[in-house]
Amino acid sequence: MKPSWIIVTITAAVFVLLIASPSASAQSEQALSLTLLKTSIRTQNDTLTLITNEFQQAFLATKATCPSTATKGCTLRIEVSCVFEDTWYSGSETIQITISGASLPPIDPAAAVPFDGVAPQNPNWDAHTFHWMQRGVPIGAAVTVTVGVEGSGAANDRTETIELFKN
Repeated sequence: MKPSWIIVTITAAVFVLLIASPSASAQSEQALSLTLLKTSIRTQNDTLTLITNEFQQAFLATKATCPSTATKGCTLRIEVSCVFEDTWYSGSETIQITISGASLPPIDPAAAVPFDGVAPQNPNWDAHTFHWMQRGVPIGAAVTVTVGVEGSGAANDRTETIELFKN
C-alpha cells in the first residue's frame, strides 16, 4: 500500500470505532445551568481508625433545604477529600454517601466508592478526593447528608464540601 492509503485506512478505521463505540454520555447524568445557593465546608484533623465492612461517620451530618425559590428543585454536589493511612494489612477503603429526608433518585455515580485497592508493601499515606451529585431534591425538601468511611487502615485529615444548587 502507498503511504496515503495507509493514512486513509487508519482514519476510516478510527471513525468506524468511534461510531460503533458506546457513547460515554449514554451512562452519564447532567445538571446544567445551576445556580449556587449555599456551601458548607467541614474539616477534621483527627485520626479515625477504620473497621472493615463497618461504615463510620467521618463528619457530623449536614442538613440542606431546597428553598421554595428553587422552582425546578435542587441539586447537591458532595466533595470529600481524605488522607488514608494504610497499615501492613490494609488494602482498600470505601467512602459512602447517604442522603436521607426525601424521596430521591440514586446518587451519582454511586453511593459507595472504593479507594486504595492495592495493599501497600509498607505503611503509607494516600490523599484522595471524589465528587458525588444528588439530583432531584424537591422544592422545600430538607435532606441530611452523611459521609461514612470503612476499611482497614485509618482516615486522617479530611474535608467535606457540600454545595446546594438551584436547578
